Amino acid sequence: MEIVFEIVQASAALEGCTLTQSECERLLSKGVSSEGKTISEQLLCLNLRAAYDKCFQMAASREYWSPYRLKSIAALALRDAGVPAGVVPDESVLQKVCDIANEKRLHLSSDEAPEQYRASFEIHYLISQHKPWQTGNDFIGRLLMNYLQYECRLEPTIIRPSRRAEYLRILEISKTEEIGEVFVSYMSEHCCDKAEKEPVQEKAAAAAVKVNIPPAESRPKGSSRDEICRLLSKNPYMSTRDLASEIGISAKGVEKQLGILKATGKLLRIGPDKGGKWQVL
Repeated sequence: MEIVFEIVQASAALEGCTLTQSECERLLSKGVSSEGKTISEQLLCLNLRAAYDKCFQMAASREYWSPYRLKSIAALALRDAGVPAGVVPDESVLQKVCDIANEKRLHLSSDEAPEQYRASFEIHYLISQHKPWQTGNDFIGRLLMNYLQYECRLEPTIIRPSRRAEYLRILEISKTEEIGEVFVSYMSEHCCDKAEKEPVQEKAAAAAVKVNIPPAESRPKGSSRDEICRLLSKNPYMSTRDLASEIGISAKGVEKQLGILKATGKLLRIGPDKGGKWQVL
């Protein structure tokens, strides 16, 4: 499955693996290693491939999600990490992940797709935030995210090269501030990003990291967030209802965007909810 090579390479790259997509595909399809790449990088890709294969097999047989199954998947992904993947001090997080997945995987109509995507992103966030394993929680979070998407017959979410710096920054902010909705909302906006030409995008992403900004094409143009900042720059006392009316989205949608802007340091609330004002940073 060519898409598996792409998912594995992208997820491994987020962990610092330097194998290109073609090198990863050659390794996973033909077992040919790449000169100059470390053994740990190549083992990460091989182990992730084994874990994804197991996920897809269980998805095809419609097997019920359980903490035991999640630990068996993690055991493959972490096979060479030197940690006891089958031992999780507190399985309550795993059970919560299973409860979310088992509720969504029963509904496969296209109308359910947005909520199924959101559930998969929440699963990713929970694993990354609570760290049930000693290591590898971010890539296991992505693994389980793609597992649920595959079972729900959704197009897989792959973090494209131009999004990597932004994705990692949003994930870290969400974990630090414990605001999962920030991460879920961000991922929902980029759940089906198109493939990119990797070498060109890698240079753009690397340059963006040096100046601590996301790549140009990853920054939304004319988005609701931009419009909110523009309006609040002119009138910092506008209410959520005022903003919703002006922009043409729901009040709930405005609240979500305000939360993201605050979490990413672009907006500051001064004073109480009633009588206070906004400061665009």
